[in-house]
Amino acid sequence: MTESNRRELEWLENEVRQAASLSDADRIRILRDLLRTADAIRSDKSAEEIERDEEVRRILNDLPGRERYAALAERLE
Repeated sequence: MTESNRRELEWLENEVRQAASLSDADRIRILRDLLRTADAIRSDKSAEEIERDEEVRRILNDLPGRERYAALAERLE
């Protein structure tokens, strides 16, 4: 395992530990805040910018890195 991968794994393990200690109310508050932030960002974008962002999101979802991240997250469970 490379040093970069080891640091990424340590960071992710720490994030999972911290998330596990959150209450449902904390999780809901965080998700609502994220939704408000996303809505604010989207409201400032043109239709072309939103379409381009969606295209980028679709491309990123199809990349092998997403599968690698999902596999890593599954191993940490």
